[in-house]
Amino acid sequence: MRVLLAQNMPWLPGHGGATKSNRLLLEELAARGHRCVAVTRGTPGVRTIAGVEVFAADGPRLPRLLREVAAAEEPDWTLVPSDDPGLMVLGTALRATPDRVVYLVHTLQQLPFGPRAFYPSDSGRRMVARARGIVSVSRAAHDYVLEHGGLASTVLHPHVYHQGPPAFDASGCVTMVNPCGFKGLPVLLGLADARPGLRFRAVRTWGSTDGELAELAGRPNIEVVPAAPDIADVLRGSRALLMPSLWDETFGYTAVEAMLHGVPVLASDVGGLREAKLGVPYLLPVDPITEYEPQRAGEPYPRPVVPPQNIEPWLAALDDCARYAIPGQEAASAFVEGLDLGALEKYLVNL
Repeated sequence: MRVLLAQNMPWLPGHGGATKSNRLLLEELAARGHRCVAVTRGTPGVRTIAGVEVFAADGPRLPRLLREVAAAEEPDWTLVPSDDPGLMVLGTALRATPDRVVYLVHTLQQLPFGPRAFYPSDSGRRMVARARGIVSVSRAAHDYVLEHGGLASTVLHPHVYHQGPPAFDASGCVTMVNPCGFKGLPVLLGLADARPGLRFRAVRTWGSTDGELAELAGRPNIEVVPAAPDIADVLRGSRALLMPSLWDETFGYTAVEAMLHGVPVLASDVGGLREAKLGVPYLLPVDPITEYEPQRAGEPYPRPVVPPQNIEPWLAALDDCARYAIPGQEAASAFVEGLDLGALEKYLVNL
């Protein structure tokens, strides 16, 4: 097969779940002998990475580059992720490779329909419906697409995980990835204030504003660190991982990663995190985001109106969660062992 991935996201670095899973899915197809090409946003140029030929362009030139690559490659399938503001890439792909587009549902807020949509659009929903196939990366995404878009999809859990050495340390720090309003920054700040004797680690990725970083810097027991390519480096020395998201996560790969490395996970009882926790405590209550301010220049999404949070359940869980290190690791190991690395290949062959 000839497979083209067209995404309005960079190829590397790929710290976000959608970017990482797209990259690993295409690398796996390349390893199985398929011709795999990616058109992505980034510094203009062409390079081959792990068997995938990656073409990059800045945002305005991305549609033109996609048309050029699609004409040259004549792909059997064009994969388009939902993380595509304005559906620029999807519209181009539908014109360049009609009847050969497969839509990948990663981020519910980027879909053009439903109560979580940043940019609702009836015409956008009709564009998604024109795709030859729709793949949802979780059961939560499948149900959302069916209920709010009236569209059927196939659930394929991407295999993005690597079993590593145990990272749990009962006397270590409490880690949170992407400390921002979307991901529940008030819970992290509240816990740090309530437990001044504990150490907290905030791993910065795409979401933190300057104001949020200033709030983190004002807590002496919170260390802000950059993201790392290997999740094991992020998790090492953690007594717990916080995932207090205030928007609906489509799944929550980091929850599974942490449990796979023996780190207990405290997660919000919202969206796909219910699925990603694999039945292991704790799923905890939050007051989710329901309002957004207009999107500002240089920020990836509309700015959320973040409600205050009750951290008492989180405090109790934090004091108790160490006993779930082993059960979490066992559940995550069983989940990952049940994943099929060839699932996307089989799906495309049979579509």
